[in-house]
Amino acid sequence: MDAKKFGTFIASLRKENNMTQADLAKKLQVTDKAISKWERGLGFPDINSIEPLADALGVSILEIMRSEKLDESVITQDTISAALTDTFELVKLQRKAERKSIAKIIGIVASILFLIFLIDGMGWLIFVMTYFPVICLLGSLTLIFYGIWRKRNKLPCLQTFVLAIILLLVPIAFVIFLFLIGALGLGPVPT
Repeated sequence: MDAKKFGTFIASLRKENNMTQADLAKKLQVTDKAISKWERGLGFPDINSIEPLADALGVSILEIMRSEKLDESVITQDTISAALTDTFELVKLQRKAERKSIAKIIGIVASILFLIFLIDGMGWLIFVMTYFPVICLLGSLTLIFYGIWRKRNKLPCLQTFVLAIILLLVPIAFVIFLFLIGALGLGPVPT
């Protein structure tokens, strides 16, 4: 399924039925932002919403899945097969997105727990003086490689590189700060 074609089709049907995005959202029990996202080609509805969407717009499920109006007398086996294939692809995309979200949540929770135990075990001051600059440096390097990957895949990458530079500045500022403290005689001189 092509997200742009799907979105254009949904928007045109909604307008033909004199509905606003809010009206359609209310019928489907979703937000108007979800409808906007679909119409802009930035996503698809949940597979369970396809039938209610077709009913709300007055078309068949097959027409929704093909993103075009079909003459019922001309529907062929190939058209039905293509619609089923599109449906299976949509389900795969939705499952992949769910797995990604779950992996992100698990990673974030694990990182937070690790940091809590690390800080609790060594105290704030030691953590800030030793591990925080290292974590920032590793995060910066990770973001640089991720930004390069995004650039190669022709995805937006400016924010990734900006964040990488900011994270890289933290350990640099930390080293300069320690050097100044030592040079001014306020603390131990780094060797």
